[in-house]
Amino acid sequence: MAQKISELKTYKTVNRRDRNGNYKAMEFEFKYNPNVKSFNFRLLSKLLDLLLYYCIVYVLAKFFTFAYPHILIATLGLFTINPVLETITGKTFGKLLIGFEVVDDHCKKPSVLKSFIKNILQLLNLVIYVFTEGVIWEEDIYFHNTITNTYIIKSKNKKEIIAMMNKA
Repeated sequence: MAQKISELKTYKTVNRRDRNGNYKAMEFEFKYNPNVKSFNFRLLSKLLDLLLYYCIVYVLAKFFTFAYPHILIATLGLFTINPVLETITGKTFGKLLIGFEVVDDHCKKPSVLKSFIKNILQLLNLVIYVFTEGVIWEEDIYFHNTITNTYIIKSKNKKEIIAMMNKA
């Protein structure tokens, strides 16, 4: 592959009026951002993962006694097992159901370390977002992806992104 996702550009042509009232086509260059923009779908994906881990802990609690609340154990599972799943498959249970995939800057599955860092930053980000009601970081809600150079993309768009990288 020739480029990284972070090096890809998109172009948009806008017609603007000049001083004489005539329209001129102007082309603007933007960084390509394949991230899924919908916070609700991304949150739903994470909640589906949490629900799965909670169900597993609930079933295990029938056979074993846990010293900690089930939701705490499920959350711990969420942030320790998901990075491994993202490294092996590029997806978690929730992302698989919704049709998302995690890729790095080369459109490949992220490393375990990168995925762990992303998930820890995501937890921090989610806590801050909830406590501030989303007011403080409205634009930077996905900073964990920016820091780790990872992207949450729609699985069906992966071939298109790879084609853009090869073409450039």
